[in-house]
Amino acid sequence: MRLEKLSIFNFRNLQYVDMQSLCMFNFIHGINGSGKTSILEAIHTLALTRSFRSHKMESVISYGKDDLTVRGELRLGGGLETAVIGVRRPRKGPVLVKLDGDKLSTAGQLAGVLPVQVINPASFALLEGSPGVRRQYLDWGVFHVKHSRFFEYWPRYRKALQQRNSLLRRGNIDPGLIAPWDRELEAMGVLIQDSRSSHFELLAAAFEEIYQRLLASVDVDVGNLGVPSLSMSMTSGWKDSEYSFAESLKHNLAGDLRAGFTRNGPHRADIDFRVGRLDAGDVLSRGQIKTLVCALKLAQSKVLIDQGIPTVFLVDDLAAELDERRCCAVFKELIELDVQVFASAVRRSDLNDDWCLSKPLKRFHVEHGVVSEC
Repeated sequence: MRLEKLSIFNFRNLQYVDMQSLCMFNFIHGINGSGKTSILEAIHTLALTRSFRSHKMESVISYGKDDLTVRGELRLGGGLETAVIGVRRPRKGPVLVKLDGDKLSTAGQLAGVLPVQVINPASFALLEGSPGVRRQYLDWGVFHVKHSRFFEYWPRYRKALQQRNSLLRRGNIDPGLIAPWDRELEAMGVLIQDSRSSHFELLAAAFEEIYQRLLASVDVDVGNLGVPSLSMSMTSGWKDSEYSFAESLKHNLAGDLRAGFTRNGPHRADIDFRVGRLDAGDVLSRGQIKTLVCALKLAQSKVLIDQGIPTVFLVDDLAAELDERRCCAVFKELIELDVQVFASAVRRSDLNDDWCLSKPLKRFHVEHGVVSEC
């Protein structure tokens, strides 16, 4: 799968952009504020109906315009089959999504059509950020797995959680009122946990291989410098070694009533990174943390690709975060994955032609919202 054409209307300072005959590697450069990152945002909006920089789409729509539109043509597989996606976001009213001219009722119906993976400065909060950041990362992969119904489970779980929390805030309540929501939470929670666990097992194995390769590529002598003995594990959000989720809800009811919210469950799941017994964020260097995060993003796509689900990478200003050796190592992994890449940088020299090896490459320059091939 490859994005071959991209049209952008009224997206930040991009009034109209028409990018044709896109390649496997597409390098975009321009000064800060020129609109280069906005192109990556637009592709993300095409895939998920929202920007990776802001959930408030009103701020993304060009000043003085009523809506934005992004349209893309995909080449599916190695044949001649194509698909056209269109996303329209108005300042007021619902989002409009079309696939081959047919209106889609939910964004979940786009799952697997154009999975995009983002590596940008905000990505490096994945290790040291809140558990919610890591849950979002994990659920991105679960959401895109073929035949996954995660996008059905999670909204049902959240609705039940909101209803249960509303009852808990009342204080002393009849247990019969909360029982139906406990049953719904249990049913959806177990399905969510099973989906996450299956994906995480594959993810951890792929991550270990890629992380070690990235470290070996940038260290002069791995044996002398030492490769951190890093481990990653997933926590369910409750003491699953002691209780089932249903038992946990009953066991913690009194405490939940005092707190006024549900303190345990899949909504509290996390990924834990350790070097020995120590928190990885306290041990690893900044360069190693950023290498680890890149490995996580690459591993996520590796798992999907192995299941026949290609991904598109949006890489924003990587040269500002990693030295040239690490950038080269990351692009080597992207080549190995055989994915389409859109990468941005301030200077043309920040994106090296040699990183692409024999992959087709096209360059674009952005200035004041105007995009031109170069």
